[in-house]
Amino acid sequence: MTTGEFADLIYKMRTAQKKYFRTRSQSALTESRGYEKEVDRILEERQKRETERQNPSLF
Repeated sequence: MTTGEFADLIYKMRTAQKKYFRTRSQSALTESRGYEKEVDRILEERQKRETERQNPSLF
């Protein structure tokens, strides 16, 4: 994923969050949570790769 694609995803997430807080609708909450999970997954994968890069396996 490129930096631009990640920024687009963050923009969609923030837009969905704002929509939820404006409307308090269940559909907006579900949409917001979906984007949040995707962002969290990407960040977790990145952190895992960085940790593995800093601590390479001996075998």
